[in-house]
Amino acid sequence: MNYDIVIMGGGIMGSAAAYFLARSGQAGSVAVIEPDPSYKEATTPQGAGGVRQQFSLPENISMSTYSLEFYKNFESIMADVPDIQSISFREQGYLFVVGKDGEETLRKNVDLQSSMGVKANLMDKAETARRFPSINREDIALTCYTPDDGWIDPYAALQGFRRSAEHLGVTYIRSSVTNIQCSRTKLQTVTLADGSTVGGKYFINTAGPWANKLAAMTGSSLPVVPMCRVQHFWKCAHELETLPLVKDESGMFFRPEGDGFAGGRPSFDIEPGFVDDIYSGFFANYFEEVIWPMMAGLVPKFEAIKLHRSWAGHYAQNLLDGNMIIGKYSPGHENLITACGFSGHGIMHAPAVGRALAELALTGSYQSLDMTRMEMSRVYKNEPYAEIGIK
Repeated sequence: MNYDIVIMGGGIMGSAAAYFLARSGQAGSVAVIEPDPSYKEATTPQGAGGVRQQFSLPENISMSTYSLEFYKNFESIMADVPDIQSISFREQGYLFVVGKDGEETLRKNVDLQSSMGVKANLMDKAETARRFPSINREDIALTCYTPDDGWIDPYAALQGFRRSAEHLGVTYIRSSVTNIQCSRTKLQTVTLADGSTVGGKYFINTAGPWANKLAAMTGSSLPVVPMCRVQHFWKCAHELETLPLVKDESGMFFRPEGDGFAGGRPSFDIEPGFVDDIYSGFFANYFEEVIWPMMAGLVPKFEAIKLHRSWAGHYAQNLLDGNMIIGKYSPGHENLITACGFSGHGIMHAPAVGRALAELALTGSYQSLDMTRMEMSRVYKNEPYAEIGIK
């Protein structure tokens, strides 16, 4: 089997790239290699689905602005594709909450966001309490509310990209890559689990937490590791006003979900790696000992909640700076690029990055948004390009 472009990893990033390639009409034949069409083990369906413009780096803001508009119009953009499900976009806003130490950074970030057209509203503690009376913590110095932001159903978005790509002629191959064959300058074929090979003129690595496993097959390395992140769903005994997605400096977040709330906090002390069982070991009492006290500290009504379920997903964590890596990464291999290391921002940026990957594959350069600062060169130079403030 030979294709013009071969994508390794068919989660939301790989499927978004496949969609934009196919939609361009210039890509020729495109194949996506994905071992699990149910996506039971994939990271995308486990995500919170948040899409926000509150960032400190202009590239992240621009990607979010484009992706936000894309998601808001997802069904109409793909109206020519049969059986596209709603991604249930909820334009309910984001609220960042900081104490005194984070006030200056939040103001600087909002200045940049506003200069780029983001509707970002700063509020002091009193104004925050008037707007969202359930949020009440003594140390709140400043908040920022972005009403245009919101969240989606990540699994529906993933399936939407995949169905659209398939409708436009992309082939999905159910298998995994076990080996890669290359010359000194190019990738030539990949070997699949059943021993068959797939040839290509151009290759894209969008394997998420498994991206470095593929990188090793070409003698290269990416600073990307799987990092377990656990989320929880609970119901509250009290009525609360309509709330946005709320996040503070600790990384703690929550948002309304059906008749309850979903949220959590990144577990910064856990070692990288895949976690199969969250009901023993490090995470056994994580909600009761860490999450619940922090949530109730910010929202006193959360003292009276009942946990209904918990689940784990895995970030593709960039150990250098927590921001994505895009473009060429395997020295000498000119026909191989990646987009990986999103560290929790992959779902919200998938439309923008899928478009960028298609542009790189088809033209060799960025046509819509310059992402040069996000490339592998900063890794080689050990020059982090990190978000400042709430990540």
